[in-house]
Amino acid sequence: MQDIWFAIARLLMFTFDALLVPFGWMPVTAMILVMAFGAIYWLMLQGRYNRRAKERNEMP
Repeated sequence: MQDIWFAIARLLMFTFDALLVPFGWMPVTAMILVMAFGAIYWLMLQGRYNRRAKERNEMP
């Protein structure tokens, strides 16, 4: 059983060393940009929905 877990650990270490180290901060920066864009888009839609609800007197 120990051999299986060590094999998985070696595979993960190899993957992180081969993929994440060369990219540096690029994956982190890309994720932050995607999340910021999504938040801005969602807030714009929410404002539109609130405005429409006020016009139709649907807000409590």
